[in-house]
Amino acid sequence: MTDARRRTLLVLGSAALIFALLAGYAVWRRAAEGLPRHTPEIVLPGFAEAAGNAARIEIKGPGGDFAVIRRSPTGWVLDRGEFPADYDEVRRTLISLAQLTTIAPKTKRPDWLRHLQLDRPGAGTEVTVKTAEGTVLARLIVGLVQELGDPSGAKGQFVRRPDESQAWLARAVFPVRGDIASWMARDIAGIGPARLKAVSIQPAGGQGFTVGRASPADPVTLEGAPATAQADFELINQIGFAIATFTPTDIRAAEGMDFSKAARATATSFDGLAITFLLAERPDGVWARLSASASQPAMAEQAADINARAQGFAFKLPEEKARPLLADRKRVLTPPPSRAIEGVLPAGGGAMP
Repeated sequence: MTDARRRTLLVLGSAALIFALLAGYAVWRRAAEGLPRHTPEIVLPGFAEAAGNAARIEIKGPGGDFAVIRRSPTGWVLDRGEFPADYDEVRRTLISLAQLTTIAPKTKRPDWLRHLQLDRPGAGTEVTVKTAEGTVLARLIVGLVQELGDPSGAKGQFVRRPDESQAWLARAVFPVRGDIASWMARDIAGIGPARLKAVSIQPAGGQGFTVGRASPADPVTLEGAPATAQADFELINQIGFAIATFTPTDIRAAEGMDFSKAARATATSFDGLAITFLLAERPDGVWARLSASASQPAMAEQAADINARAQGFAFKLPEEKARPLLADRKRVLTPPPSRAIEGVLPAGGGAMP
């Protein structure tokens, strides 16, 4: 055999081997693509059929324990003095628990559960749904929420069953939430941004003040401020925002809480509604008691509704909304450092939110 022929056979043999390897790889890829993947499963089998019998939802989480109790088909209350619960939150939670489906299994290691906020005790939230007789319909620990890019708006939520360490990423139509603020009826104060006319504040110590506007189109001013005063209009706007978007983070019976040295903030609306907030600073935060009155007959019913709902309760304010309501006149007349240096007063004063 000549050298030329030997070289030709060698090249052809090498080419055949390469093609065989490529063909084998293609077959392997097709086979890998056909391997069985995780099949979505209902996380709580049978709950969809039983959800209509739900009468009590118990929440145990890092923010504290509470329960939501059914008093009528659409009337649910918190176990905090029968304060009304947000029925939409109840409905969304039951729907989500019934439709939770697994996306993929995650860790089985108990020491890794804390990274997904599935550890109990710890950052995990345990949700238990019961009948009126106390029969458990569902029990689940829920944790972190992540985006799925789902066009319907569904989220991914890490979950596990309390008697298992296996964690799952599940598709949640509505993420299950464990903070009591999400379960409270929201419309407590009732003065929105467009209605808010003025806020008068009397701090526990220091001189009080009033900020307000003559009409919704007018700028907010600090009553009685000297013409040369440099008021902190950012703070003034924060005061209006705190009142107009009053959203407590917790609730409890006011009995036993000392409001004898409380600051006072009174908000008035253009249509004759007035709401007074008594604000008490405690080691666990700032708590408020509410009362309402009406200067116009048309507002009498709303004032009565607010008093009926808020009577006997204290509401915890988030820090960013509590602090502006505790300010005194001296603080309002102290501009932010940048303005004190520049000596600039915003044109037209402030603006209610």
